Amino acid sequence: MHKYDHIGIIIDKPKEGMRYFPEFQCWASDCEKSEFRIEWICFDDDCKLHPLIQTVSHVGFIVKDIKEAVKGKKILLEPCLFEGVWMAFIEDDGAPIEFSQPAS
Repeated sequence: MHKYDHIGIIIDKPKEGMRYFPEFQCWASDCEKSEFRIEWICFDDDCKLHPLIQTVSHVGFIVKDIKEAVKGKKILLEPCLFEGVWMAFIEDDGAPIEFSQPAS
């Protein structure tokens, strides 16, 4: 069972308070500071992430086992460790889905 964490909404330019992540060539807000857990995201023009991640808003879920969560799915971003959290993106029926698992 996956637990809802946030929605990531794509915007054209960074908003005040967003943080830059050079590893992903994007700006993002902290969804924990949003009443509705919205993560605003803006990508650099030369971003190397899958185009679907850059153009279609996503829903993020917390999972217990990220390797199991992506198993057999169309992977857009392989599981990677980032700031103490494993994260990955898959495609489900044309939509990007983000999975995260706290590293322990």
